Amino acid sequence: MNQPVGTTQASQRRRRRRWPIATVASVTVLAAVFYLGGGWYFSDYLYQHALSGAAKRAAKPTYDLTVTAVTPATVTLRVPTDPGQLLTPGVWGIQWPTGYGQVTRIVARGDNTVTRDFRQMTGASLVAGTKVALDNKAFPNNPSVGLGIPVHDVSYQGPLGSYPAWFVPGPRDTWAILLHGNSMDRLDTIKTVPTLHRLGLPVMMISYRNDAAAPRDPSGMLRYGQTEWRDLAAAVQYALSQGARSVVLVGYSMGGGIAASFLERSPLAARVSGVILDCPMMDFSRSVDLGASKQRLPLVGLPLPQSLTDVAKWIAGRRYGVEWSSLDYLKGAARIHAPILLFQGTADQTVPAATSDELARIARDVTYARVRGADHLDSWNLDPSRYDRAVQAFVGRVLGSSVAA
Repeated sequence: MNQPVGTTQASQRRRRRRWPIATVASVTVLAAVFYLGGGWYFSDYLYQHALSGAAKRAAKPTYDLTVTAVTPATVTLRVPTDPGQLLTPGVWGIQWPTGYGQVTRIVARGDNTVTRDFRQMTGASLVAGTKVALDNKAFPNNPSVGLGIPVHDVSYQGPLGSYPAWFVPGPRDTWAILLHGNSMDRLDTIKTVPTLHRLGLPVMMISYRNDAAAPRDPSGMLRYGQTEWRDLAAAVQYALSQGARSVVLVGYSMGGGIAASFLERSPLAARVSGVILDCPMMDFSRSVDLGASKQRLPLVGLPLPQSLTDVAKWIAGRRYGVEWSSLDYLKGAARIHAPILLFQGTADQTVPAATSDELARIARDVTYARVRGADHLDSWNLDPSRYDRAVQAFVGRVLGSSVAA
């Protein structure tokens, strides 16, 4: 039996109205799955790579370069698809399982090789066929051997127990206290030690919670300065107890954020006469955004949208107690009383260069060395002489005296 025409048309209109509702509902469900599921997944990734105390262990070298020839003054290496720092001018460390050296000037280029000036610093002789790794530390694990000056093991008492440090004596009553970054160790602060030592400053390369030989944070988490500043305060107190009248803080990457947190929170901030920052992590949230922008969605391979990163950070904040706004140290930068020497590479893939640009605008007294083409903490490596001259001039100014290197 045929339905009346009017009834059929009404049914069709109802079906047409239901289609948009069903479509919206489906899209809503898919968006919820994408953002909540994806946000949860990437909050796990964030925890494993940036928030867990275990994430702080210094990265082990990857021996992915092959030596093809060695002379007393040069080394030739095969150039891989991703050369990293191999073709970058400057001074770089070259490490193999039984030794360490430095490569400097590029001498020659072959079809798939590069020859650079080479100086062996320690260990067994480098020979053709050896697998090596390049790094930007530029000095071997034994700091006394690398620097050619006495380096002593010391320790200081802090809020969680005893913290190890390396100490280089000097005649002045202003000490330099050096803080490394995440996934690094005390050796990562060594590049500026020779200049500070020549200027007469006692130098202490410190550890802080979650370092390999330091106490663990009870939460098992990295807090990017929220708790670690107390460890720095303990190191400053140690220096004062040993005769220091003031200190110069030297912070690399996350160490720069710890220094900023200390300057904001500690009564001992008044004893800081100057601050040297290299690629400081002044806003952890924006560093996470930069890192996330280089990640890809599983299966489809598309870049992570910023909206998904925002959801992942929101979830991580609730799962792991991350107070993102309190990790933006730029908000307090205008209140930093001490002069700052700031180094920042324009090609930094870890800390957004824009955050250092903002620090230079906000803080009261900043000498800004913006190094074109430098990746994270590579400013010294690209031009050690320029870097050391900047440190010498800055230290001379903050000490109120003429210092000669």
